[in-house]
Amino acid sequence: MVRLLPGVLADAVHVGLPLACAGCGRWDVALCEDCAALLDAAPHRVEHADAAGELTVWALAAYTGPMRSLVLSWKNGAREDLNGVMSRAGRHTGHHLAAALPDEVVAAAVASGSLLVVPAPSGLGRRLRGRLVAADLADAVARGLAAGWGDVVAVGQEHPVTVASADVLRRRAGAGGARQAGRSAAQRRANRSVPPRVVARVEGMGVVLVDDVVTTGATLGACARALRQAGAVVGGALVVAAAPPPARGRRVSVPGGPALPRPSPASTGNTPEPAPPTRRDRSK
Repeated sequence: MVRLLPGVLADAVHVGLPLACAGCGRWDVALCEDCAALLDAAPHRVEHADAAGELTVWALAAYTGPMRSLVLSWKNGAREDLNGVMSRAGRHTGHHLAAALPDEVVAAAVASGSLLVVPAPSGLGRRLRGRLVAADLADAVARGLAAGWGDVVAVGQEHPVTVASADVLRRRAGAGGARQAGRSAAQRRANRSVPPRVVARVEGMGVVLVDDVVTTGATLGACARALRQAGAVVGGALVVAAAPPPARGRRVSVPGGPALPRPSPASTGNTPEPAPPTRRDRSK
């Protein structure tokens, strides 16, 4: 009887199946240049994560199209070959983020000697499966922040700062389901209304939060409240992708996809052209 190890089994499956880009599905490449470029962009501020409160949130890309497919494949473990790609993206983003840290976070990190990169808490199911994608991303972001720290902040040898990833948040029992997908904005807020527990000392330390995706900002807002209540100075949050802002106004479904309602003549200032005369009109 021949037994195959999981890695050998995966290799055997890939021999019989064509490799496809995790983002757009292009064949014969794990991640095409166009999709990889989405992870190489400089992080931008997310303006519509209202439930995060005053917390500043940065994202690499919009959670739509190829980026959505890429993130889901990575989160669900369908594409283990993306781990290295996402790790490089985390380091790249952390290096950029070093220059954007608020002064109060820099001061807290220097005073305490610690700058923590804290992932959003994973549910029990993910912990049991070992799919701690936010924690893995936080490890990579911490390495990028550490590399960029010396280029941005001159702290001197007498004030060394340790940049570390710290998985210190846990969901409280009865605080809502683990999954946010498929919930409305109001349901997402209610599902994350109870802040998680902080299971280690963070008082006086500078903190940056990390998660994979932000939609309303409810999860990150609850995490920030918990850390601040424990005495940490939270300087923002970093995510791989941000869901697009909700559509404003009524939309009409048509066979070709959604379309905005046609404006009325009164709203455009144009008067409609007269209809062509009918046979009865011409006989008058």
